[in-house]
Amino acid sequence: MKAPHFVQMVKEQLEGELGKTIVGEGGLTVKTTLDIDVQNLLESNMTAMFNGSMTSRDCNYRNCPNHAGFTNGAAAIEDTKTGQLLALMGSRDFNYTGFGQDNAAKAFIQPGSSIKPFVYAQLFSDQGSGKQNYGSGSTLTDTKTTFPGNYTPQNADNKFQNNINIRQALDRSRNIPAVKAMAINEQNSSGSTWSLIRAAGNKYYCTNGADAQAGLSSALGSCGTRLIDHVNAYSTLSRQGVYMPQTSIIKVTNSNGETLKEYKASSKQVINPQAAYIVTDILGDAKARAGLGWNQDYLPALTGIGVHAAVKTGTSNGEKNGKVASKDIWAAGYTPSLSMAVWFGNSDTSVLKSGNSLIPAMFFDKTMAAVSKSYADQKKLALSDWYTAPSGIQNIKGELFPSYYNKSTGTSTAKMTFDKVSKKKATSCTPEDAKIEIGVIKAKDDFTKKEIITSTDSSYDANADDDAHQCDDAKPTVSVSTTSSGTVSVTYTHGRYTLQSIELLSGSTVVASKQVDSNGTWTLSPTDLASATSGTITAKVTDVGYYTATNSTSYQKSSSSSSGS
Repeated sequence: MKAPHFVQMVKEQLEGELGKTIVGEGGLTVKTTLDIDVQNLLESNMTAMFNGSMTSRDCNYRNCPNHAGFTNGAAAIEDTKTGQLLALMGSRDFNYTGFGQDNAAKAFIQPGSSIKPFVYAQLFSDQGSGKQNYGSGSTLTDTKTTFPGNYTPQNADNKFQNNINIRQALDRSRNIPAVKAMAINEQNSSGSTWSLIRAAGNKYYCTNGADAQAGLSSALGSCGTRLIDHVNAYSTLSRQGVYMPQTSIIKVTNSNGETLKEYKASSKQVINPQAAYIVTDILGDAKARAGLGWNQDYLPALTGIGVHAAVKTGTSNGEKNGKVASKDIWAAGYTPSLSMAVWFGNSDTSVLKSGNSLIPAMFFDKTMAAVSKSYADQKKLALSDWYTAPSGIQNIKGELFPSYYNKSTGTSTAKMTFDKVSKKKATSCTPEDAKIEIGVIKAKDDFTKKEIITSTDSSYDANADDDAHQCDDAKPTVSVSTTSSGTVSVTYTHGRYTLQSIELLSGSTVVASKQVDSNGTWTLSPTDLASATSGTITAKVTDVGYYTATNSTSYQKSSSSSSGS
């Protein structure tokens, strides 16, 4: 039987809608949404994953399931324009001993961080009159924070990245900003986060058993959802916030030719299109998401054929020997035509050896690239397809904000003095030549109420002090002398830092200069000093730390150098 989990699911649906008797009697003609070519591609890649022929540096180029410690997987691909399910695998292999026939695509599994795009979609929605609104450039600090109920979440790396913007926070999958986003959503409209998540397609999220009592941890995917629902929710994002019910059945007729069931398209706008677009722009930002994957984009196959895709990874946690360990790894994402979700884990819910979500991201990349190429060859899509920003989107210094965002609300601008070497705030020990004045934006973290200061130049850190300079640093030295013949000699030595340049000034005009990197003496003849005038000459040496030293002496321009000028 081809696509057994898909067929099994269709049969169960028909039994529920038409009754087991009608289905059991046979004689029905069922036209489904299954694309057998897409199904074959999906099955082929799942086989490659489990036999070890699909691998990457994230598995040390070894068999990924063995390396990471997972024994099962599930995946689904949906046509985003129609909500029709094109392919489904509920396990690594339907005939696999033990759990192969169990459909993990319908099981409740924690999606981890792959739920975060929906949390931010609610944050990017209009928060209401008089409330602060948000965009990709807004900052929710990634700092240690204790939330109500004494909940103090950690990031996967147990570190903090401080004042990063939401684009960076989502693409790098930072946990604290996501929890803050949900906390703000709930402060402004209780229940709004779950409402959006469910309306988008994850219809059972935080409804199953103890999940219904989940709190802010649900922003990190602590409740269970079904993979078939999760891929449909990502399709809603792909449709710029328009929900369409997922379907696997197009038409059912009986032996008399009577239509018993027929697909009818329906849709509903459940996410503000501007909010959905901003989420898509973030998830589709290859440069930003590189912060999660070896500092390079982790969708090379799609990028290589010119496909722009939005994607989010996720990892859920379990416990082993009293320690937190990864349990499930996900990747979910979309293009304007196709959505896909993939999960790897263990059917007995045991934890993994390595919870690297870049493994399912690799599977997503290779599978979506193959399907996209096939569909492009069939003229079903163009590889270059991408989204057009909905009306009202504001682009402020390269970041996207909805039309209802007022950049002056809760923010102010100022100037701050930084150190050019450390790219941090200047201190009393920062040399004058190392100082640079840069604009900063001052805002307030809506959850902690603490001031947030961000530099308009993202390479400068407005929350740390210059640590490249100490007040007792050894400084460079320089001395200058002249002879009666008009020759000038400059001797220079380094301090803590390597030297970088030396200048000779006549009055305030530079008449000679050169690059230097070690101690030495520079001798200049009257000819070298043709543009100098009688009076004071000054030698100035600068090192790479921007420490400087000067020394001056009187200079009498010789008659020979004057006549030759």
